[in-house]
Amino acid sequence: MNANLNGVYNADAYFRLSREDGDKAESDSIVNQRALVKEFLKTHPDIQIYHERVDDGFSGVSFERPAFKEMLEDIKAGKVNCVIVKDLSRFGRDYIEAGRYIEKIFPYLGVRFIAINDNIDTASGISGAEEMLIPFKNLINDAYCRDISVKIRSHLDIKRKNGQYIGSFAPYGYKKSPDDKNKLIIDEKAALVVRQIYKWKIGGMSGARIAEKLNELGIPTPMEYKHISGENFQCGFRRKAAPKWQANGVNYILRNETYTGVLLQGKTASPNYKVRKRIKKEEKDWIRCEDSHEAIVSKEDFMVVWEAFGADTRVAPEKQALYLFSGIAKCGCCGGNMTRKTVPAGGKKYVYLVCMENKNRNGCRNNKRISLPVFEKVILKVVNLHIEKVFELNQMMQLVEKIPYNGYLSQKVQETMADKETEIQRKQKYSVDIYQDYKSGVLTKEEYLELKASFKEEIGMLENEIEALQEEAERIAKDNEDKIQWAERFIQYRGFGELSRELLLRLVDEIKVFDKDRIEVAFKFCSEYEELCQYVAGLEENGEGGALDGKEKQEEF
Repeated sequence: MNANLNGVYNADAYFRLSREDGDKAESDSIVNQRALVKEFLKTHPDIQIYHERVDDGFSGVSFERPAFKEMLEDIKAGKVNCVIVKDLSRFGRDYIEAGRYIEKIFPYLGVRFIAINDNIDTASGISGAEEMLIPFKNLINDAYCRDISVKIRSHLDIKRKNGQYIGSFAPYGYKKSPDDKNKLIIDEKAALVVRQIYKWKIGGMSGARIAEKLNELGIPTPMEYKHISGENFQCGFRRKAAPKWQANGVNYILRNETYTGVLLQGKTASPNYKVRKRIKKEEKDWIRCEDSHEAIVSKEDFMVVWEAFGADTRVAPEKQALYLFSGIAKCGCCGGNMTRKTVPAGGKKYVYLVCMENKNRNGCRNNKRISLPVFEKVILKVVNLHIEKVFELNQMMQLVEKIPYNGYLSQKVQETMADKETEIQRKQKYSVDIYQDYKSGVLTKEEYLELKASFKEEIGMLENEIEALQEEAERIAKDNEDKIQWAERFIQYRGFGELSRELLLRLVDEIKVFDKDRIEVAFKFCSEYEELCQYVAGLEENGEGGALDGKEKQEEF
């Protein structure tokens, strides 16, 4: 090793600490590492410290550390020709990279390497035994880090499954509980903004228009709000002097299920403890925990917004909101969106609904058009009629107490399960029969194996369906709430005189337009509506209910 002309080595003292590697604060703290190096230097006057390089909070698995890189720059610039560390684990825990620096890079650059507690000093030479021992020590350090990484991952997964929040910062609208950092509580000031964003979206405003509205009102962005609240929040984006709300930020809030009280964690993971890059996991592997914290918006509002994203999101010219039927009115022939078309005539403008595919000449033969004012009147009438039927059903259910509706639902589930059990027994009998046919020569071996595999697959599917039905039966048994509370969604709009975007999103799945004489409206909760109608029909047969014909899944005009 080459010392300076005066016989003194210029050294960088390198210190590193990382809780992620399982480092103990008592023995491996930066203070203790520095004290050990100073004590060592008292007996080595040939070494003088050029600079102290400290990586506090950086894992030894990766050598992509800021202070370590600065130390390499000192070496390349010829300012340093010696590196001192407390021990090999402080230098790094990747045994391949650590060995490469100690055995190849440092000797090539003429750098003296000292690991005090491991009694390694390349200036005094390394014996054959020590040369073999260094890779083993590095390997042990690496294995220790891997073991700690596995334990930390397992511990974090357990916390996630228990509904504990693991993130560094709470989502906008929440804050961490002062009593439990893994518990989210509502930040009322920000929660008001979140609720208003959902309200605007349900009312028909686009994400871009909501962002504009927030900026007009001077509402701080989530990042700015955290800074105002005193949180040391950082992100990978350059912070502008005056951050503004953007459409993608608004849409992120609208798509975040956390606001319904659900925690979805573990969406990303690194392949192993040596790779820091995060990889997105499949949705089935996410850790989901229901009702882990108080909701800011209802699940109903969240689902309405989620469905609204699937609708046509174009904003009407010179308007702030979407067209009333945007993404809801569909062509009955091709399934494409119905769009507005304005036709000037006699100094007036007439507005019609036409099939977009036919308008663009993309092959749809539905060239019928319907007056938009007439269409709105028809839909208003149909929706009011359906609401009245739901209201009548609800009134009847409140009067009837002899047969609990919960019991009826449970009975229907049990009957379906029994049918599927019978089907499984039938498939199992077929499996036995085809074996006999194979033995008697009726079926070849290939035919037998193919049929056997087919029956096995069908039985497996039936067993999965039975398992799902069992969960449904348990849910019905545990849930004492009214099973027709979906009806309240319709009844709250009883007697309304005008259509709104919010009403359509909450009550209507789809409107199919064939021509002016045929319009089909498919309402939400069709299966629940039909089920309730069948239940009431059964009461009528037993003389327990009034006459009511409501078996339609949809209204047709």
